[in-house]
Amino acid sequence: MPRQKLTQVLTSDYKGPKIGLTEVHVIKAILAIGDNDSIGRGRLSEILDLGQGEVRTLIRRLKSTALISVGPEGCHLTEAGKKEFDYFSRRILWRGIVVGSSLGIGKVSYGLIVRERGGGRVNKGIEQRDAAIKAGANAALTVLYSKNKFLMPSTMSNCETKGPSEPWVSIRKTGALSDGDTIIIVGADNSLDAEYGALAAALTIL
Repeated sequence: MPRQKLTQVLTSDYKGPKIGLTEVHVIKAILAIGDNDSIGRGRLSEILDLGQGEVRTLIRRLKSTALISVGPEGCHLTEAGKKEFDYFSRRILWRGIVVGSSLGIGKVSYGLIVRERGGGRVNKGIEQRDAAIKAGANAALTVLYSKNKFLMPSTMSNCETKGPSEPWVSIRKTGALSDGDTIIIVGADNSLDAEYGALAAALTIL
């Protein structure tokens, strides 16, 4: 999703309380609505772990920026909203819980595969780590996938031979890897904080 559109949603004019909505709330809402075709406010509140008032505000903002329409069955993506959903889906090929307890970064590990966004867009992984922590996670690990290897961007060492193998086994099983991809694994005390942290980290290279 283009950063400009995220900013537009978060700064759109609306009548209501000023609350702490972030870019990751917007992205997760777009993904949830797109994955389900339509979704009600109550269900969206559960998925995002936001209060009813916060969700109402988010829905107003998404509607005012023409990304969704609201009908009897709930929220639907407009054509503009579908374009944003497609943009994000084309760049994140897989997202989900991975086995990563041996990394020592949290009770739950959440991973993302970002399509061909490595190389110059990733420095040492510090920017991704900081974004994940700001979003509520404990830590983040950013890795480049090249020539069938998971490489640390700072040293280009092979993660499978220099550390625990379990997260990389999980990532390989997705079948979504392609040369040049970036893998982000985020740890947190619960799955939602891990997912929000991963989305925030991914935004730094999208």
